[in-house]
Formats: sequence, C-alpha cells, structure tokens
Amino acid sequence: MQLPLIRLAAVLIVTVLFSTETWAGPIRTINSSTRALGMGDAFTALAADDSALFYNPAGLAKVAGLNWKVFSLRAGGSGYEALTQMQNLNSDDGGFADAIGELYGETISLNIGGSSIFTAPMFGFGVYNHSDVIIQINNPVSPEINATVINDYGYVFGFGAPIGPFLQLGLDLKYIKRTGGELPFGPGSIADLNPDAITQRITGWGVGYGADLGMNLVVPAPFFSATFAAVWRNVGVTRFRSEDPNTVLPSEDNDITLGTALLFDFPLVSVAPAIDIRYLNRADLQLMRKLNFGLEIGLPLIDIRGGFREGYYTAGLGVNLGLFKVDVATYGVELGEYPGQIEDRRYLLEFAMDLGVGNFTAGGSSASGGKGAKSSRSGSIWGSGRLKKRR
Repeated sequence: MQLPLIRLAAVLIVTVLFSTETWAGPIRTINSSTRALGMGDAFTALAADDSALFYNPAGLAKVAGLNWKVFSLRAGGSGYEALTQMQNLNSDDGGFADAIGELYGETISLNIGGSSIFTAPMFGFGVYNHSDVIIQINNPVSPEINATVINDYGYVFGFGAPIGPFLQLGLDLKYIKRTGGELPFGPGSIADLNPDAITQRITGWGVGYGADLGMNLVVPAPFFSATFAAVWRNVGVTRFRSEDPNTVLPSEDNDITLGTALLFDFPLVSVAPAIDIRYLNRADLQLMRKLNFGLEIGLPLIDIRGGFREGYYTAGLGVNLGLFKVDVATYGVELGEYPGQIEDRRYLLEFAMDLGVGNFTAGGSSASGGKGAKSSRSGSIWGSGRLKKRR
C-alpha cells in the first residue's frame, strides 16, 4: 500500500493548485474508525471492541468472548471532482495553466487503511496500515504548496482490566513505522517540481513508539448505563526517528480527552448519546474544534448515526451482513484556524469480516449480565446478529 500511495501523492502535489485560504494543520483522522466518525468521533466512552486499541484501552475490560476482525478495509476522502479534473490535465490541449485554474478553491484528501485485530476479555492485539494525504496550494499569484503525506504500518497491543465493580483501567503500546512528511514548497521551487523529486521527499521513514492510558468509570442503572472516560493518547508525544538525518517525520501530539456516554439498551433498539472533549492540553485549538457530539441508534440489522465534529455535522450508517459488516460515514474537517472557516467534507467506506465466539467477560460471566458491558459478539462463530451488540 505504501508505494502506490506515495506515487499518487507525488502526482497530486505536482499537478494540483487550489485554495487561497491560510493552511492550518487539521486534526488528523488517520486512526479514527468509520463507525465513530459517523457519530461525531465522540467514542471515547463507548469503545468496547477492537476500536478500544485506538480510542480508549480501558474499553478492553468490556470485551466479551474471543473476537477476530480478520480484515477491515476502508477508503475515502474528498475532492473527487477535482481529482477527475486532475486526471485530464495531461491530455488538455488548451494549456496547463488554464486547466489548473479550473481547480481553484478545491481540496483533495485521501484516507486509506486496513487492519487485522484480535480481542479477548481484557486484552487485544492488532496490525494495521493506515494512510492519510492532504494537499492544498495557497495564493494563485505566488503559489505555495502545503501537503501532508502519512503512511503508518504498525502493531498495537492493549490491556484493560476492571478495578472493582465500577472502575476500569487500560494501557496500550504501539510500534509504528511511519513514511511520509509535511511538504511546504514556495513559489521559487514549484516550477522545478516533478514526481521523482517529491517521491524522494516522502519516501523517508522512521520508527516511533507510543502509549495510551485510559480510564472508565461505569455507573449501571436499571434501564441504562453511564460511562465517564478519561484518556491520554500519545503519552509524552509520539516522535519518529529515522536513520537518515535529513528525514523529518510528523509527530503525533498529546491528546488528553474526557468523554461520557449513556447506553439505553432495549430488546429491539438501543440508543447511545456521547460527548467527547478532546485536546484539553492544546491551547492553540478553539473550544468548538475540541467538542465532539454523537448519537447512535441500534436496530436489529442496522445502526443509524449522527453528530457534530469540529462544528460540522456528521452522519453514518452500519449494516450487519452476518459474517461481514459495512460502515459508511460523512464528516467535516476544519482546514482553517477557527471553526467554520474552511470545511473539507469527507466520505468514508469500511468493509470488515468478523469472527467471534463466546459471550463471557473478564469476570467469567455472560456479557448480558449487566454492569454496563454489552456483548460484542453472540455465541456463534459467525459473529453478532445485531450491530448494537458490538458495544
């Protein structure tokens, strides 16, 4: 996946000129799940399956049975019309500059990934390959290209345990091989750009080691459960070191998040509203960029999702096909410096194959026995009969 993505990114950077707005680093979604993005990415207090390895390792204490996500493949992004126009540039007889002008004001982003993850009560292990590309060029009079190209190949291991009847603690450790870089080019260098030169800039790689800490406080009630969560992602900042001293790779910032969620679970329907406040440790982000709101309604065969992320609406749908599951989502990413300045509307599709057996939890009891823990699978190896069982 790495080389094709890098070649495509190089071609995109060379051939696309667009947008006059100021470039500001967006909040990355490289490890976000499609399900979570559909409900505003407010998922810290709800993660109770393989997603806990990326959102909140304390959620592994809620995992029921033995579960293997054999594969999960996702692809999406934005700017498809601009991408189509870009593919026609080489055959444009009217002049390259005129063709570029038609792309003014567009944004192109790509999100591609795959993973395979095994979870059991209290622990999980996975391997993943996630890629993210964002390209923007400012000021058509004196163009400046800003692009971020990231491809992560990594391993993650997590552990979560109940500490008493209400408290859960978790830790995960990550090994990441990162390829890519952040590429600013001024007007003096754009004329000399070519795919080979850019490929050289973004094929450098380095290795990083990261850790996440999580905590859940679960309060059960007769008809619902409430979860209060706190997570510290990328403890101490995840930095990447390369054997090449000229290679500089983007780091992963600290992310201190507080979240809360309610789960109302009835025989034929469940309702789960959630709120996350992310990046509490970052003063450079305005409050609305830190707030995520979401809601998921679980029905026997589908999940319906909606929410707000960085002030923009999100929507999603999950369909249970037995052994296979399909999730789709649309969400907004802020490219500017303040909420509501520059929205990048993105779309994501994920297709997964899940196997699961058993319905026991960390305490050895059935997952349907209360304490706020819901089964992520039925007793059949063919997986869950309802999407809401994944919580």
